Amino acid sequence: MDHIKDEYEIKEHISAVFDELPFHDDLNAKTLSYIMKSIYKEWDNAKFREYLERFALPEKKKFGKFSKGMKMKLQIAAALSHNARLLVMDEATTGLDPVVRNEILDIFLEYLQDENNSILMSSHITTDLEKVADSVTFIDKGKLLITGYKDDILESHGVIKCTKKDYADIDPSDILSARISDFGVSAMVSDKASAMRKYSGLVIDNTTLEEIMLFYVNASKKEWM
Repeated sequence: MDHIKDEYEIKEHISAVFDELPFHDDLNAKTLSYIMKSIYKEWDNAKFREYLERFALPEKKKFGKFSKGMKMKLQIAAALSHNARLLVMDEATTGLDPVVRNEILDIFLEYLQDENNSILMSSHITTDLEKVADSVTFIDKGKLLITGYKDDILESHGVIKCTKKDYADIDPSDILSARISDFGVSAMVSDKASAMRKYSGLVIDNTTLEEIMLFYVNASKKEWM
């Protein structure tokens, strides 16, 4: 669709979830549903009320008296109640306790069961990305560090754990960056399969998105503590 000619139709099918509640503190869920019905052609009040029940959110309580977790659940209930095909989220799970965060991630996974639905999510919580993302992009200070399918990135990267003596024998071009301590060296490689063949005597562990991000951020130093 054309983003200028079809602007309003496109926006009918986009939802945004922010780290702060965008609705006025004096509103309640019942009033919000009335407002949303006037904004979105496909607003589904029955679905909205189902989400309110599922999240145990009161209809008549003012949003100003909601907890952070309740406010986030309210946003998600509203976002998923007008047949949106794209859900855009800005640090939506930051600051939530693990139980609430896990519950919300399960909702996102349900939403993604429909292959016509997509989520664009910015987050510093890499465990959330590992649970729901198909593709990931790491950006640091406006610079793109790495992008691709999550499973491919996790599969191709690994961490060599070795002594400083063994580290000295590794080709520097094979290393993204290395964390050096008094106890030894942890060095990240972006081609784990090749490194396993080349350095068969060394231990090469699987890694996580958080660890990958850390090593890429320090890649300019090459070696760090």
